[in-house]
Amino acid sequence: MITTNHPLYEALRDIQEFKLKLVEYFKDKNVFPIKNKVELAEALPCGISLPCGEIEAAELVKLLTDNDFPIKDPEDLAMKLANKCPIKQ
Repeated sequence: MITTNHPLYEALRDIQEFKLKLVEYFKDKNVFPIKNKVELAEALPCGISLPCGEIEAAELVKLLTDNDFPIKDPEDLAMKLANKCPIKQ
């Protein structure tokens, strides 16, 4: 495992853990493709959040645009939501 003292290391590690949680949750779900925010909100479980507890996945859905859809699979979902995660230094 790579470690660093870089100030963004913990935030990036948290985002990676968030992505892994999403992929794990959705790997056996038959919800894809997800066509819009309503479908995504209905598919998301309550409580999947960044490990630091700053923001839940449901909050990130609000930041998605029509161009982010359709969401093809769990990996696509994880990447699109992770790209909306705020990073604080």
